[in-house]
Amino acid sequence: MVHLMVRIMETWIIADPETLAAYYGSGFQPNSLPAAANLEGASKASIFAALEKATRSTQKGVYHKIRHAREILKRIDHQIVRQRCSACNGLFETLEQRITAA
Repeated sequence: MVHLMVRIMETWIIADPETLAAYYGSGFQPNSLPAAANLEGASKASIFAALEKATRSTQKGVYHKIRHAREILKRIDHQIVRQRCSACNGLFETLEQRITAA
């Protein structure tokens, strides 16, 4: 089975706004992030625009893939991401099945 990223990894990042708020701290605007139950239908432009708006007033500054993504990805709750990103859930289910079968 082949799995491809549906949009961009930032879709997974915004799926867990509580972790983003903890990472960015003061000035983070969680209401700027999409509230959709399944985020994978959102456009790349809307994901980046939401991240920019949510993070622009924080001490860490506007979200930057190179400076921020690695640390955020370590912290996000995969269960929350799986609930809001069905393709992510499918990937994790496949990995779990393969690992269990091995």
